[in-house]
Amino acid sequence: MATSAAPTAAPTAAPTAAPTVAGTEHSATGSAATLLTADDVAMTYRTRRREVTALRGLSLDIGAGEFVALVGRSGCGKSTLLRLLSGLLPATAGQIRVAGQPIDGPPRQARCVFQDYAQSLLPWKTVAGNVRFGLRHAYEPAEGGHDELVAHYLDLVGLGHAADRHPWELSGGMQQRAAIARALAARPQLLFMDEAFSGVDALSRAKLQDVLLHAWAEEGLTVVFVTHDIDEAVYLADRVVVLHPEGRGVLADVRTALPRPRGQVTTRELPEFLHHRRELLQLVLD
Repeated sequence: MATSAAPTAAPTAAPTAAPTVAGTEHSATGSAATLLTADDVAMTYRTRRREVTALRGLSLDIGAGEFVALVGRSGCGKSTLLRLLSGLLPATAGQIRVAGQPIDGPPRQARCVFQDYAQSLLPWKTVAGNVRFGLRHAYEPAEGGHDELVAHYLDLVGLGHAADRHPWELSGGMQQRAAIARALAARPQLLFMDEAFSGVDALSRAKLQDVLLHAWAEEGLTVVFVTHDIDEAVYLADRVVVLHPEGRGVLADVRTALPRPRGQVTTRELPEFLHHRRELLQLVLD
């Protein structure tokens, strides 16, 4: 709900400490240094007639190599927070830091994948061409160009066989895999995903979840993942951050205790999975 009016600073409430639900962290890098920090962040959208505060008093630290899911009721500020963390929106108050440095725009070491995959791909380019297009400003190609990188990341997401097809020849799940490959090929440290799997059918969604977990482990990524699906958050993440209704910061920070690698059947049958699912549903619904 961004407007053309430039945001101005607004007073914010002091952040409150979020409760942590006991568990064991299972990030790709173990106990990692903080990579991404939100420090007493607020976001207020203003026009001539009204103002809407989407977030206020939010503080959050994310370690290198962690997989963090953001959940909460509609209107709690999940997507706004993702855009603040990724530098796509400037915070009204507070500060976002990557590797200790304040950001004033999208960091070079970050990439984003959004829900509307059909709009993010260029229909006149092949799948390989779309991935190659995303590399133009990432870094200087090694000798031989980007071809090896493109092939590697298409293979990583299971699209090596579709390199010469166009997006309109692919299913929705395959199109989203192409968008993920394009993001991964830039070799980011940070991957931001906003409801990235919500537009595909259940089976495609499960496959995309496993593709993402494989890429996360292979590439040593730090992932921030917005979802409305509690089961998806528990299945994917090391930590599930629950945002307070009406944008009042972090309600809870739940560290999961699920072993990796994870499986769609075996993981979801674990007592720990059911425990975290119940805990999070109570936090979100109550």
